[in-house]
This record gives sequence, C-alpha cells and structure tokens, in this order.
Amino acid sequence: MPTYRFLAIALDASGHVHSILGFAEALKAAGHEVWFTHRERYRSLAEKRGVSFIPFGEDFVDANVEQLMINLIETFADKFRKEPLECLREMAKFADAGLGDTGAQMMAFFEPLNKIITERINEFDAIIADMPGPILNLYNHLIPCFPLISTAPLVLYPSGPPCSSGYSVNSDKSKWSEFKDVFNKANAMLFKMPSHISEAMGFPEFDPDAFDIEEFLGKVQSFGFYHYPADLDFTECAPIRPNWHRIDCWVRKPDVDTEFVIPEKLQDKPGKLIYFSLGTLASVDTSMMKKLIAILAKSPHRFIVSKGPRGDALELADNMWGENYVNQIKIIEQVDLVITHGGNNTFMETLYYGKPMIVIPYFGDQYDNAQRVVDKNIGFRVNSYEIEEEHLLDCIEKAIKDQDLKNRIKAISQKMRNSKSLTEAIKMIEKQIEKFEK
Repeated sequence: MPTYRFLAIALDASGHVHSILGFAEALKAAGHEVWFTHRERYRSLAEKRGVSFIPFGEDFVDANVEQLMINLIETFADKFRKEPLECLREMAKFADAGLGDTGAQMMAFFEPLNKIITERINEFDAIIADMPGPILNLYNHLIPCFPLISTAPLVLYPSGPPCSSGYSVNSDKSKWSEFKDVFNKANAMLFKMPSHISEAMGFPEFDPDAFDIEEFLGKVQSFGFYHYPADLDFTECAPIRPNWHRIDCWVRKPDVDTEFVIPEKLQDKPGKLIYFSLGTLASVDTSMMKKLIAILAKSPHRFIVSKGPRGDALELADNMWGENYVNQIKIIEQVDLVITHGGNNTFMETLYYGKPMIVIPYFGDQYDNAQRVVDKNIGFRVNSYEIEEEHLLDCIEKAIKDQDLKNRIKAISQKMRNSKSLTEAIKMIEKQIEKFEK
C-alpha cells in the first residue's frame, strides 16, 4: 500500500483538536504522513504525535473561537444553565446582545484555514476534517475529503431524538419537532459566515428560516466516520444518514513524555479516587463550579479537579487537589469514578478506560451523552440546572458500589479496545484515494 499525505483540519476547540489528532495517530501508525493546520498554540500537541504542523499565518489575529465561547458563557451563564429547549429560546432572545456577532467571529476562523488549503492543496492526497459540513464540498473536485464527527451521533439519525436535546429515545416524540425547529433557528445565527468570507470561499448563502443543522452537517463527498462504541450507538433510531460509518474508538494515546502521580495531599486520605472535570467551557461558570465543589467537599472520597481557565477563582476543599489544566488521560486511567460534563472526548476516554461516570451536561451533545448513560444503565445524569446535594452524593455512592454497572462499562471498554473498525476505516480511505487518483 502506498504512503499517502493527509491534511488534517479541525474546528477551533480543544475537543475537536484532540479528536483529529487521535485519528491522525492511527493514520501515522498505518504508514501515512499527516500535516495538521491550526493556531500556533496546538503545535506541540501535533508534533508530540509525529504530526507535522502548519500554523495559520501571522496576519491571522481574529479572536480565538474557544475564547469567544468562554466570554459568551461568562456573560450569559444563567441562561446556559437551563433546560436545553429553554436555553435555545434564550439564545434566540439575546442574539441582539452579541450572539450574532460572536457567530460571525467564529466563522472568521475559516478564512485562514481556506487560504492554507487553497494554496497548498496540491501537496496532499486527501483531507480529514473534524468539521463536517459544506466547507469540504469546496474541494470535492480536487482531492478526497473525509469528514469526522466526534460528537454524539444523533445528528446522523433523522428518526431519533433531536441532537443536543438530551431526550431519551423513549421520550415523548411530541416535543421533538418543536426542539428541532428552535435548535435550527438558534444555530443558523452561529453558522452564518461574514459576507466577505462567503464570497472568498464561494460559500452559498443560506436561508436562516430554512436551515437544518442535521442536514448541513450530514453532507459527505464519499463517506465519513463518527466516533461512538457499538453498544451505545443509536441503532434503534435507524436508518442512519447515507455514507456514514461508525468507528468504535479513536481515542488519542497519552503523551509519552508525561506521567501523573497521585498528589501527596491525597495519598493517605480515605475513600475512592474521583476525577471531576466540566471541560474548558462549562468550567467557566464559576458559580456552578463553586456549588459543586462545596457539595463534593461533603463526600468521604478524594477528588482530582480540573479547574479550567478560570480556576484561579476557585478554592478547593481539603479532600481535593487540582490545577487549571491536568493530565486527563493519565488521571482517568487511575481513578475509580469520573464526574464529567459529557463532552465526547472525555466521554470516550472514560469508556475506553472502563470507568463509571456521572454526567453533568451543560450544552450541546453533552446532553445526548448524559441521557445515553442513563438509557444504557452505565452511570447517572445530573442536570446543571437542578443540582441537589443529596442526589449528587447519592449518585456517587451508587456508581462506586454498583458492580453490575461497572461490569457493563468494562465490557464496553473491552470491545472498544478489541475493535477493528478504525483499521477498516483507514483501509476504506486508502481505497477511496486510490480510486480517486485513477
């Protein structure tokens, strides 16, 4: 099999970057060459994995998308901390307060990305992208483009509950159409590109009133892949959108040059070891973080806390140790339980290492993962908008003591580790490139 050259691209958020680099690792292991283009801040993550790095140009100074989301959450935390449908309604209401401008700034990220692809596309045999949607259609006639979906895959199941709703597959379907309508209108503001970028990229204008995010994200040139274990997939909602294939696992490997030793502060304390992280964005809601820390302080267990970008404003209890950013994979390997926001990277890493979990979703597909945990009886869901001390502490004890629950998670973990789906996916990609070149 010949060696192919891949250009890897991802949305401007840590979760999507970690996802694409996990897939890049697999391509490297199969003997291919991979280049990743993004902000300079991600260079070391790529190069540690043997992936070459192409930075955005020095003239790119627009706001960091992840920082824009952090600012948005800090400003509107009380509105995010609501039931998903109500949160979406609020998004529509405060569009005039800056959400529309934030969306335009987010889409500005595509300008330097498109510039690099346009100028260097002849250097590569294919594109892999953790950013499904029409952007890849611009290059369809030039080289093969393979989109990846690293979020919960409900977006690919038109007959299932609406993505990001947190509705169970067994829930009242009368609410589904209302949620989809509100969801599409709210997201239309975020996906609208500034006119000069649309024109430069040949990107067609779309009607916000007719925008369907699931259709928008589901378009593929030939085929794409999503990241979800077979035992949790939404197969009861089949059929899936055409030409999408599941990969059970493409979890990134731990950095080989780092280790994690349980801090001395926690080593001699009693209780199980629990990892608590709400991810980069939800942890910005310091009011909620302080409330959760106060509750966990009453637990008889020990906690390793990822405090997030506003961690300096948080004071941890005596049964806790934490930093703003921690070595997550190395920590998950060692703990007894994970309390997470349910972002798909942390979700998949927790499953891969066979740990029970409590999911406290904050927005997006986190709600879908949280409900899937409940429907598949592998953990617990605690909503950010209705946190109660007794309930959370009770969930911790149940998750730690329920051996049947642990066995179900370990079985999922073993299947993820033994799956050949990633190997088969790379073979599919190789054959498609070969076919494209003929």
